[in-house]
Amino acid sequence: MGNLLFSPKGRINSSEFMKGAIVVIVIAAILNLLPLVSYNLAMIFSLLGLVLIWPIIVLAVKRAHDAGKSGWMCLLPIIALIILSVIANSVVTKMFGGDIYTQMQNAMQEAAQSGDLKQVMSVSKEYGQKLSQKTVVPMTVASAVIMYVVAFVYNMLLKHDPEENQWGPA
Repeated sequence: MGNLLFSPKGRINSSEFMKGAIVVIVIAAILNLLPLVSYNLAMIFSLLGLVLIWPIIVLAVKRAHDAGKSGWMCLLPIIALIILSVIANSVVTKMFGGDIYTQMQNAMQEAAQSGDLKQVMSVSKEYGQKLSQKTVVPMTVASAVIMYVVAFVYNMLLKHDPEENQWGPA
């Protein structure tokens, strides 16, 4: 599993790609659900979520290599993930955050106008926790679905090259 998720060398077929994608999706979902356990712990581990970018890149590069394409094709699913995640975050926050999101925006605006950085941080933490509690589950589900759909579509667009190519044997 380590070579599958961490080394961009070589090729992987469509089933190996989807297995790796599911592992990354499950890890991301677990990290996304941490605010249900502890908001402070979630803030610390949110940085760990950035580490998941590497396995996503590795999987996409290897799958592109299997189709005889350049590893730079990995940018396509990553850009799609970013765009769809931003849209989903906005929709989920407005749908499930409702009043808290509006209150947070107003409180942040007042705190920013006062110029007191400590107050801004306090408001951010207070409302961030409340908003997180309301949106964590729907956002986790939305993120998992988006990641799976993007991986599935990317995987289906790339056809397996049955011959040995510059990235290795089939």
